[in-house]
Amino acid sequence: MVVMGEVIVRPEKPWALRLIPPFPAIAARVMAVASREDADLAQIGELIRMDPSFSAELLRFANSPLFGLPGEVRSVAHATMLLGLERVKTMATMVALNRMIRPTLRIQALRKVWIQSLATARITEEIARFTHVGPESGYTFGLLHNLGTLGLMSAYPNEYSRMLEVSDDFGFDLLETERDLFEIDHCEAGAYLAREWGLPGELSTVIAMHHEAPCPGEASLNSFLRVAWRLADTLGYAAFSPDRLWPYEDLIEFLPNVKSSWLGASPGAAKAAIDLSLAAFPN
Repeated sequence: MVVMGEVIVRPEKPWALRLIPPFPAIAARVMAVASREDADLAQIGELIRMDPSFSAELLRFANSPLFGLPGEVRSVAHATMLLGLERVKTMATMVALNRMIRPTLRIQALRKVWIQSLATARITEEIARFTHVGPESGYTFGLLHNLGTLGLMSAYPNEYSRMLEVSDDFGFDLLETERDLFEIDHCEAGAYLAREWGLPGELSTVIAMHHEAPCPGEASLNSFLRVAWRLADTLGYAAFSPDRLWPYEDLIEFLPNVKSSWLGASPGAAKAAIDLSLAAFPN
């Protein structure tokens, strides 16, 4: 954004992003209110209730095995009370993304992208449990790391799925192929959407940089996420052929604190934990 005198000149929106559905206003408002220091669960519940379809979907998620809440959750107020602020933000994000990409999931290549995002979210959440990063923030950032991919595939499902197939068949570099076809890659697209939708500032940075190599000794969400999605690929959840398939043990070395978790136990234990989470995700 450039300021010229009293006139604010915004950079033109990349053409490939113009058909992407907007982030649901109710989800954006929930995330904004829940992020405030004086956030009030009752106020958040009232916000959610203003959108009946969003409320219904949130309750469907709340009653799924994914969140493991005790008993049946019958109301939004009950759900927010049981979930707490951070998990409400996570669930609002999940509902919003699921709503955006649901029509594309009939295409197998695109369904793999969503599964990879869910697997990465579960891994990032587990990493966060053993670091200074909150587990819910880890899950949300992992879920959104491929926001650009999810956005492009929601707007151009046939073109994007065909691009993935061609890239895999001929070993093309994914980011270069995206730029050739859409004039923007999914890292840039995701960072742009995160800023446009008013998501946390750190998130746009993490999305923009997630394809860079992990940094030894760097204990940040940025670095953790670079490891997490590569772990998901190594465990068999890759949505497209990576430029390098890292050995599982090499990736775990970037995460010394997780040696006592299922991530550090073995690839088999990690895959079992992730599969259990994926099975609980509401369809």
